[in-house]
Amino acid sequence: NKLEWSEWLRNGDQYLKAATPKKEKSRFGPEIRYNLLSLSLEGYVMAMLGYHNNLPFNHTFTDLMQALEKIVPIPEALKDQILKYENIQSICSIEKYSRRPPDESELDDLKDAVIRIGAIAHEICGELKTA
Repeated sequence: NKLEWSEWLRNGDQYLKAATPKKEKSRFGPEIRYNLLSLSLEGYVMAMLGYHNNLPFNHTFTDLMQALEKIVPIPEALKDQILKYENIQSICSIEKYSRRPPDESELDDLKDAVIRIGAIAHEICGELKTA
């Protein structure tokens, strides 16, 4: 069943659309937009991994990128562009829990990276973009 990759791909598109409305100003604050972009990234990566019947060790940006690199080459600059925003929210560890609101330039940069990953996901999975 390819680990329901098509559902992950749709989720990636929907979260990206919610994070980047066509209106001039989003109704969501920076923390929520960061989370939506993170969920979009997760959706796209999980779609590609599911398409290839692979799973990541975890769902942190680092784990997602490491798993993805096993099935498709990711440009180093794109990987770095994504990983530099992983610590905006470190919420998986009780000892190292931290959060901070991202600024607009960080959100724009992360959005650009997610859009690029989404394009790779649609190419790999052979699906037309639905967002």
